[in-house]
Amino acid sequence: MIKHSMKTSMKPLCLLVGLALSQSAAAVDLDLSGSNFYMKFLDGSQRGAPSGSIDTASGGDQGQFTELNLVFKATISPKVEAGGRIQSRSSAAYWTEFGGFGLENSVGNNEVNHQKFTKLRGAYVELSPGYDWLTQVRIGTSDWGMFDPFTVGKVRYIDRDNYNGFYFRGPIRDESTWELARVSLPTYLQFNYGQGPTCCSTDSTQYNEAVYIGQVKVPVGNAHLVASYQSFIDHMLGTTGNAFAGVNTNSFYKNTVTALKADGSPSDALELRAAYYRSTSEPSGGAVGEVWGNTPMGNISDRAIKLDADVTETPVDGLSFNFQYFDIGAGYFSTAAARRESDVLLTEGSESAWYNWGNALWSGGATADYTQGAASPKGRPGVPNGTQNGLTDNDFMDFNESPAESVIGWKGLTGVGKLDVADTPMSLELTRVSYNNNWQNYATTGPLYNVFPVNQDRTTNIIVFKLNHNFDAMGGLDTNFKFKRVDDKDKVSAAIATDDRDVLDNGASISVGNQLAADLYGTLSYGRYIRDIKVGADKFNNAKSIYGVRFAYNLPGFEFGMLTQWIQGNGNPSETVGATVKIQQYRMKAYAQVNF
Repeated sequence: MIKHSMKTSMKPLCLLVGLALSQSAAAVDLDLSGSNFYMKFLDGSQRGAPSGSIDTASGGDQGQFTELNLVFKATISPKVEAGGRIQSRSSAAYWTEFGGFGLENSVGNNEVNHQKFTKLRGAYVELSPGYDWLTQVRIGTSDWGMFDPFTVGKVRYIDRDNYNGFYFRGPIRDESTWELARVSLPTYLQFNYGQGPTCCSTDSTQYNEAVYIGQVKVPVGNAHLVASYQSFIDHMLGTTGNAFAGVNTNSFYKNTVTALKADGSPSDALELRAAYYRSTSEPSGGAVGEVWGNTPMGNISDRAIKLDADVTETPVDGLSFNFQYFDIGAGYFSTAAARRESDVLLTEGSESAWYNWGNALWSGGATADYTQGAASPKGRPGVPNGTQNGLTDNDFMDFNESPAESVIGWKGLTGVGKLDVADTPMSLELTRVSYNNNWQNYATTGPLYNVFPVNQDRTTNIIVFKLNHNFDAMGGLDTNFKFKRVDDKDKVSAAIATDDRDVLDNGASISVGNQLAADLYGTLSYGRYIRDIKVGADKFNNAKSIYGVRFAYNLPGFEFGMLTQWIQGNGNPSETVGATVKIQQYRMKAYAQVNF
């Protein structure tokens, strides 16, 4: 009787719960588009095992893994939207690890972080109040691409879910808008990597620090004006004689950035853009950066300027020009500038085929061109010019991705001419770069970054020629040719004639692509790259050939891609007299993705 009574009483209760859930579901529009299963496969002749959770060429060239990216967006009402992602932990869960069960580390403990955990990523709430003064509010995660790479920049795609904050937007009048944001600043971007005014101190208030930025956009005729101001103030704990009365905080570092930008078209054939930035860095209260500090270590005020002119029409049919002048001060600093996702200059920059030269895992360099970032330099004192000194953020990068280099301290001019003739588009880039950090006897203890060389007298000249043509043979052969020359000269110390360093890169590549089948596209490529280095009286010659095969296979909802390269050559990566070695490498990256 008791069981029967419980069953009969539960039926109406379950019915009510079911009706409530069905009514709730009907009121919410749930969108899962953008979700996918992603599988990556790495193989290479270095046989480098991934270290820790690194699944890219930065840590190894072996392994296969699967990850789930479940994207959800709920439209709760016309004025309320919420969303996020459920992301599985792929980078420490390889197929051969059997789900991580039974794995043991060096001390005999189970490696639980290899068991394909999932994690909430990118959670946000977006409101559209519809007020006369406020039209959009976003709470939670954003990639912050609504601002500027030199101020609060777009976040790198692998970190796009890690930056949280508050964003507000509204109209002013006559199509003008205002924007305001509070971006919670990651610890590693705070002064001295969040360690406070001195190394390893524990009195920094890491958990509530943020960058504030306000921005106004105003149309003026055919032009657009943008002005913004941002501020970051780092705090430390104050002293207190009574723990029950709470703890005050004192500011010990301040970074501000003011930006003014304008763009317009005086005529149908000419487009103009101008941008001016002014930054200040103000340590106070005895704040001193440590040896590897990521922040200017003294009171510094500097500027960054960019001027662009695009000549879209000329008397010659198919001919156009792009010009850019840039002058970025060595002391320019924004703690929230884009670290790599945005390319801030017109030039291609350094030769990516020699990226990370000297690391055997990167014998073939990177296959994509460099991008130029506005973040602070990153590197170590004493690293020779022409290598990787001054990078922004290239951690966790596969070899087919674009490396980034910091443009802090760059000044110069780029001109690009484009001509499309006989269905053959071609372009020529000429760039001249000097450096605002060309100085002698610089102190690595400050007031600027300690990654700058002590002595430098450097110029860089870049020439890039590209050509593309599609031949009718075999259903269409898409051919691309590229020649690039980078001449980097540095006299280093004016007092020492034997320390001059010249790096000359010459590279040419060609690729041929063809639609091999209805769903399969294939590309063959070959590149020859020569790097001649002269340091004083010593010469180091490096040369390599890179052979590549690329496939792209697509079905509705499914895509597969693969890039395989073979690198052969001879060189002197260590820059040691008589240390020429044979260079030989095979590397492969493939991925499969199902979108639903």
